[in-house]
Amino acid sequence: MQYARTEQQTLTQADLFHNALMASRLKHERLDATPRQTVEDTEGSYSEMSLQGSARQCLQWLAPVLRDLSTRNSRRWLTLIDPPAAVSQQWLRGANLDPQRIMIVRSKSGMDTLTLCCDLLKMGGSHTVVSWLDKDSCSAPRLERAARIGHCHSLNVHLG
Repeated sequence: MQYARTEQQTLTQADLFHNALMASRLKHERLDATPRQTVEDTEGSYSEMSLQGSARQCLQWLAPVLRDLSTRNSRRWLTLIDPPAAVSQQWLRGANLDPQRIMIVRSKSGMDTLTLCCDLLKMGGSHTVVSWLDKDSCSAPRLERAARIGHCHSLNVHLG
């Protein structure tokens, strides 16, 4: 049974992500009293990776990178925003990745993926947000700024 929602009850996808993060079993790192290492103390907050070849080949090259990111000593998520359709929970398990530490977020049709990515970066619930955005001159600075605000990293992957 579905109930009608008023305009005030409508939540954005970023709000839903935030609510799910707060309700999860994992303790949100921002609630800890212990100081954490900031992005400035480590490498840059924004990176790009370009992979050439068939989709299957590109995913084979990407799997070790995701495995390394997913095994970081962090209680925050590795978040994948709008990955290729082949990336699923089943693919994660097949690539020896822990699906319990990786969140896959798929945007709704008509939604601005760059804005969603920036919102998730600013929230800081993920140690790294991996996106598959088209090359755009204004997206890199926006992603870097959002990653610095959320004390996390942004990785944009280009498949070719």
